[in-house]
Amino acid sequence: MREHHYRNRDYTASAADNGEKSHGGTVHIVSLIVHVRPVSISGFSQWVDEQPELEIHLGDDNGKLVVVMETADHHRVNELIEVTKDQSGVLNVAMVYHEEMAVSDMDDVLNEQGAAADGEQPVKIVGEL
Repeated sequence: MREHHYRNRDYTASAADNGEKSHGGTVHIVSLIVHVRPVSISGFSQWVDEQPELEIHLGDDNGKLVVVMETADHHRVNELIEVTKDQSGVLNVAMVYHEEMAVSDMDDVLNEQGAAADGEQPVKIVGEL
C-alpha cells in the first residue's frame, strides 16, 4: 500500500485566483475509489500530481486507488470526476464520500464520540476477530 500525505491549500485564495466567489468560505472534501489498469498507474499518478485539487491518498499495485479531492467550488466536484473517468487506463471512478464544510472549521480537531477510555472499539468491524 502506498500512502500519500495531504497538500496544504488556501481555499479562499484559490477561489479568488479563478475569479470565483469563495462560496461562503466552504470547501468540498470528496473521496473517490479509482480503479486504474496496473500498467497505467504511473501515468495516472503523474496526472493527479498535476491537479491541485486531487491527490492519491492510498493505492496498491493492482490499480485500486483512494483519491481525495478538495475544492472550494461544488461545480468542480462533478467536473473533476468526469475528467478523471476520461484519463487513459481508468476503468472506474466511484464517489464514496462527500462533505461540505466551512473553511473556518478546517483546523478543528476531530474528537471521536463513543470511544471508550480503554481504547475498545465501540463497534465490531466486519472480519475482526
